[in-house]
Amino acid sequence: MAPKGENGIETGKFHQSGTSAIAPGFQRGLLIVAVVLVLGLAACLGLSDADKRYNSGVVLLEEGRFEEAIAEFNLALFLDGSMAAAFHNRALAEQRMGSLVSAVKDYTLAINLLPDLALPYANRGIAYFETGDLQSALRDLNRSLELDGDSVSALTQLGLVLMDLGRTEEALNSLGRAIELDPEYYPAYGNRGIAYSRAGETRLALADYGKAIEINPDYGLAYGNRGSIYLLQGDLALAIADLDRTIELDPGSASGYVNRGVVLAASGQLILAVEDYGKAILADPTSLNAYMNRASAYDGLGRYAAAVSDYGNALQLAPGSATLYTNRGASFHAQNDLQKALEDFEKAVSLDPTSVPAWYNLGVVHEDLGELERAVADYGQAISFEPENIDALINRALVYSTLGQYATAIADMDLVVEVDPTYAKAYLVRASAHANLGMGPKSQADIDRAVALGIDRVKAESNVAGTSPSP
Repeated sequence: MAPKGENGIETGKFHQSGTSAIAPGFQRGLLIVAVVLVLGLAACLGLSDADKRYNSGVVLLEEGRFEEAIAEFNLALFLDGSMAAAFHNRALAEQRMGSLVSAVKDYTLAINLLPDLALPYANRGIAYFETGDLQSALRDLNRSLELDGDSVSALTQLGLVLMDLGRTEEALNSLGRAIELDPEYYPAYGNRGIAYSRAGETRLALADYGKAIEINPDYGLAYGNRGSIYLLQGDLALAIADLDRTIELDPGSASGYVNRGVVLAASGQLILAVEDYGKAILADPTSLNAYMNRASAYDGLGRYAAAVSDYGNALQLAPGSATLYTNRGASFHAQNDLQKALEDFEKAVSLDPTSVPAWYNLGVVHEDLGELERAVADYGQAISFEPENIDALINRALVYSTLGQYATAIADMDLVVEVDPTYAKAYLVRASAHANLGMGPKSQADIDRAVALGIDRVKAESNVAGTSPSP
């Protein structure tokens, strides 16, 4: 519970670092260019053993039997190490299995054998993109487009790379070119919707998601991202409808459950949100957002021990997150475990010395522990990074009042009423400080302002009178 100042006015609410405000992520479709290089069949001469193994691998690859496909391509390459198509398609199978380093190596071998073919460059660029090597991805996709400037899939993937590089306008140009070449290519609309969202063009983003869905009513990515926009706009019913459709199309998608959980939490349905986050964790035990959001929901339900557990799981996935330590510390504080809360907030400020919520919360704990000078210093740190933080200014003023430093308390409240002249609590805190300095007329003027803003006069005057010196 937050501490109270000497005049009975509760200090600013305990800050967390915003897990409840986690917006659903915009999901992108990684466009693996699933074109398989098929060898022509020489019917009159028959097929070599290498050809047969290769063709068997192609069939297995198309059926999604990736390990078996790789085994067949291995045999084909053992028999004929010059088969660029076998290297390329083995790379595709490896990429689908998440073996990105092996995939890059095989695409490179294919490129060495066929340096003027666009497709291996495009697919290697996608593999680089998946590893986070954006510059290599950019280089490969540009090379692919030099060789085949009308590749819609390469232009679309280039748009994603440019987005991640922060080059949104160039991304929009690339995606626009893809749509110009093929107006029915729905992934380009879906990804351009993301680019428009990043550019703050919500209306255009919604239009693109709608067009993608019109072309392909089973395109889950567009439903998910459109639902995210609806959530941010406060259209919860529309958001739920889109996210329900996302989950219907892909019941194993962790992101769909996380995003729907966020919408449910925003609408106050925390128990249902917890259920969705649990389903997300079952689908993907490494989903950081699922643990963070479920912890926040548990906090909202008053289930602080469960929240602490989920923040702990999240910290296993992101041990360097100051936000997670700050939020777990808040859950410990809610259980009145001040020592563990203190440890978490100290860890948070060591990871991010500019974290306003962590410094603020550290001040609250030190205040709870009676370490008032340290609390003043902590609130001061929060204020140094966010000079108009009303909660920190109010709390520091209350601590100053407790320490008998009424002039400095008044200075803090002067700042608060300058930032927000309608904040009634600030006038009461200042009225109390004025009263303790024997400045009756100024104290009464502040009480009058607080009453004008809705504070009950009898309670206000009673609180202030209870802190002023006896005549």
